[in-house]
Amino acid sequence: MKTRDRILKTSLLLFNEEGEQNVTTVDIANEMDISPGNLYYHFRGKESIIDALYEEYETVMLSLLYQGVSEELSVEDHWYFIYVIFEEIYKFRFFFLNLGDILQRYPELERRFKRLIKNKVNTIEALSLQLIEKEAIQVNAQDISQLAENISFTLLYWFPFQQLLHADKEPAEIIHSGVYHVLSLVIPFADAGQTDWADALSVIYESKT
Repeated sequence: MKTRDRILKTSLLLFNEEGEQNVTTVDIANEMDISPGNLYYHFRGKESIIDALYEEYETVMLSLLYQGVSEELSVEDHWYFIYVIFEEIYKFRFFFLNLGDILQRYPELERRFKRLIKNKVNTIEALSLQLIEKEAIQVNAQDISQLAENISFTLLYWFPFQQLLHADKEPAEIIHSGVYHVLSLVIPFADAGQTDWADALSVIYESKT
């Protein structure tokens, strides 16, 4: 693995475990057993590392969002899609556990973060329309917009919520509980004659929380 990639991998690990605000570039260099000068050869400072990690997160997320609207998903696949989104957020969770502070200290990220959230909302609206077409849910136009924002809100703040109340949970439990929470937002809109999918998915995700 190249030194630059090792720096990013180590930084992500330390940021997630210790909190980005508590980790310096010297800490990263010491963890890697390299000199600070070697680190600075690849990154001019912690801000450059943050930018590179966000670029990685954003690239993966935009690809997932594009796939979500460009492919025909089954009803069950919608929830696998949400699961994968939670997985990627968990991988880069330090952004979300300290979001307000990070955006204040790195204001150039705020515009990109806002744009990505809007993309999430638009994608979830599109997926909701797919579920309507499959007669899995019944939602009017106004409710679709609100539902998409509620789900996006959950994706944005689920991990800080879990960190405060259930820090001892395993990652898989946290992710499953997040998917189940999103499912609970959608189930009230389930078509009365098409609830088998909701019942089956509830059993899967509730049992693993």
